[in-house]
Amino acid sequence: MPFQTEVRPPSSTIMLTALRMLVMQPADKHRVGERLLQDLARIAPKAAELCDPAARAEFDRRVVIDLRRLLVAGLIRRVGDGLLGITDRGREALKENPEGLDDTVLMRYPEFRAHLARRCGLVIDPAAGLDGAIEPPVEGGDAPMRKAPVVRELQEGFIAFLDGQTATDNPYETDTQAFITWEEGYWEAAGIARNEMA
Repeated sequence: MPFQTEVRPPSSTIMLTALRMLVMQPADKHRVGERLLQDLARIAPKAAELCDPAARAEFDRRVVIDLRRLLVAGLIRRVGDGLLGITDRGREALKENPEGLDDTVLMRYPEFRAHLARRCGLVIDPAAGLDGAIEPPVEGGDAPMRKAPVVRELQEGFIAFLDGQTATDNPYETDTQAFITWEEGYWEAAGIARNEMA
């Protein structure tokens, strides 16, 4: 696939289009993708996604990822036969964000924050919110074993991102290991949010 400086369409457009479609009636991932391609053809008729198989495959993958993100956040749900439907939470999110949704919107939902944390190997109880206990997951079996403890500053940085703070909110002195570890946690959560694949 040729190098592109801009991702078309962005995740915010994919999620917004999906929610707008699902307000009208349930649809599957293929119908959502086709609608996005129709919109793209109107504004960029020579877009790689319309004529290059590799670009189209990447486009299809991104549509699936963004639909999964909406599912995890509880904005859409499965309604059977491969169809997706909008939830009350999705209707409210669409009403509050008519111009588009991004990670800052999805981060409002504890299920989405907890999902990102689990992908990093942390356990956050969605019901507990960001103040809930965070522990390494316990592996199954007759004699459960804990993974190595997660450094507190790493957890704090990770949660800071989930809580909507910025990287400049690091509470530690810049020339300390705690500062570096906090930043690692923060940027790890940010990277998962950008590339989250459910």
